[in-house]
Amino acid sequence: MKKTTYLAIAGVVLFLAAGVWYFVKDEPLPPQVPAVEKKDSLPANVTFSGSSIVEERDGKRLWELSAENIEVDAATKQVTLHNLKGVFYQPSGGKLEMAALTGTLDATTKDIMMDGKIVATASDGARLEAAQLRYNSQQSRIFGSGGVSVTQQGTVLSGDNLESDTTLTKFKITGNAKVLRGGKSQ
Repeated sequence: MKKTTYLAIAGVVLFLAAGVWYFVKDEPLPPQVPAVEKKDSLPANVTFSGSSIVEERDGKRLWELSAENIEVDAATKQVTLHNLKGVFYQPSGGKLEMAALTGTLDATTKDIMMDGKIVATASDGARLEAAQLRYNSQQSRIFGSGGVSVTQQGTVLSGDNLESDTTLTKFKITGNAKVLRGGKSQ
């Protein structure tokens, strides 16, 4: 055999030996990273500060809610609002402005439940106070409970429960209903 053939065979053997050495040499293992537990739960709640939520239909604003803090639960699709301020808009241009300590919005039904020192004022000056208030989106109606009072033009109507439109022009008070006009109970 020729010298070049021996050199080629020696080169191939050397190449194979280097390849075997590369795969069998001892190398330090990379540091172990602790395994992260896989959670089957949904992501945690999302929190916003100083935000608003607006509901519109056919390009017209129906209501707007703003709060100091808004929490969204991804699992239940419930929105919790802290120190809530809301405005319900009327087609006639009027509005009902309200404030409550807390509120929840069902993102699916668009129903709103408010709790804690609720005060609402309509464009015509009517004032509603209640312990709890629920807005039913399908009916565009407000339902109050836990003791309610409506003050209109010097007359105070109070009772256990209230059902009203969002203008406070047509409402019904039930359960221990009382009327107080000019300081006299009727």
